[in-house]
Amino acid sequence: MGKIKSAILLTLITLIVAVLCVVCFVPFPVGGDGIHYFNPIINWADKSADLGGYQYGEEAAYLGGSYSVVFYPEGVISAKQYSDNADSDETEYIAYNGGSVYLDKEKVCGGGTEPTEEFKAAFDVQLRCLKERFGRLHSEGTVLEVRDGFTVQATLPASLDASVAAFLYYSYMGDVTVLYGTSSDAASATQIIPETGSKPKAASEYVKGASMRSNMGTAFVEVDFTDAGLEILSDATSGAAESAGYLFVQVGGETVINLSVSEQIDDNLYVSGSYTNEAATIVANTIDTALDCGDLELGMEMGELHRSEAGFAPLTFGSVSLSALDLVYIACGVAILAMAVFFLIRYGLLGFANILTYLFFLELMVLIYWAVPIAIGAGTLAAFAISSVLLCASNALSYEAARKEYAVGKTMASSVKTGYKKCFWHIFDLHIALVAIALLVYLIALTELSVFGLALTFGVALAGICSLLVNRFLWYLTMGLSKNPGKFCHFKREEVEDDD
Repeated sequence: MGKIKSAILLTLITLIVAVLCVVCFVPFPVGGDGIHYFNPIINWADKSADLGGYQYGEEAAYLGGSYSVVFYPEGVISAKQYSDNADSDETEYIAYNGGSVYLDKEKVCGGGTEPTEEFKAAFDVQLRCLKERFGRLHSEGTVLEVRDGFTVQATLPASLDASVAAFLYYSYMGDVTVLYGTSSDAASATQIIPETGSKPKAASEYVKGASMRSNMGTAFVEVDFTDAGLEILSDATSGAAESAGYLFVQVGGETVINLSVSEQIDDNLYVSGSYTNEAATIVANTIDTALDCGDLELGMEMGELHRSEAGFAPLTFGSVSLSALDLVYIACGVAILAMAVFFLIRYGLLGFANILTYLFFLELMVLIYWAVPIAIGAGTLAAFAISSVLLCASNALSYEAARKEYAVGKTMASSVKTGYKKCFWHIFDLHIALVAIALLVYLIALTELSVFGLALTFGVALAGICSLLVNRFLWYLTMGLSKNPGKFCHFKREEVEDDD
């Protein structure tokens, strides 16, 4: 490509990268009133409690910190609750774990002094169900801890819009039931799924599962029925066109979906309304996991909700106060500057190709974190750091491969082509292997490790694309600007001594 065309294309690409930098990272005033600001994408992206998240809308709200609750299985109460009801003789409790909790002597201990094996097994099922539910949120900052032997403390970041709803719905334990009636009161409705009788079947015989769906910006919950379930649903709602009814989907006797029915239902349920993606996900997860956990004889109650502030204190240097997020930005800036200096010293003006490639990678990662969305926290930052190192190392590997070819006398064009050919499959295989590992971590892990796996999947895949395609194209353009490509890239020929 000619020098003029290369210069024009490089200028356009540089302008695009610069505009994306502003959109992703740079706030600036708009309107001239000093009040309204353009908020870059990085500010819109969710952040974990440790970084102190902000949400921008009609009202700016601080979303640092987290919410936490303690779940109590039926028959287990806190020391405070026991103290508040000490005068009641209706139920006899015994102290457990040094009096931190109290156990129902009959329901939990079977009349003895220690929890029964049946209770322990039921608690294990409850714990497994909670882990599955909270793990499916894939939210940075999610923590589940077993406390006092038989209680579970759950923590969610305040940046999760529906965190309080998650605590409430996820505390519902028990089988899935579907009721239908002519009143908006679920208590007067009749259970249609599972069918009642001498040989009742599990709800999974009628309901396959539930999932969140989104179409044209509208989130909804899909409840997928088996053929047997659809037949019962169709029969129950056959007269809905003449006389409207109400359908209730419950988990453990608690209503999670309340639907007004004005026509016969002969297909899966698609329930929309005022759901956000997060809220629809929570409702769907509650139903779907309840089908796996089965009918639990013991329920679970949600304790008092606690709100914690952000888990960091700003560092103060004179009149300048730096938050954890500010420190992350500074660390990233220093790392990027060090990378740029190294590549410019080692590879001359070719280092600009790596810098442009990396900035493009950085901007796309921010856009991905915002669009998915993935909360920026310890896990995502670790994934981003690994992906960044992988991208720069892959670029350096291709540069060094071309350097060796150039040193033995090949032209620059031939050196680049041969160098990339020799290292292409090494780079490609490495990225494919890491993407597979990251996807596996995302699919089988829970809470924060799952977020790390998802972020690493995006990061490694994008790093491979940028290294093998974007960087090579930019190298091709930059070479067109110099009459001496070897000097341009700091490549040298090997000196060969003449034999006398």
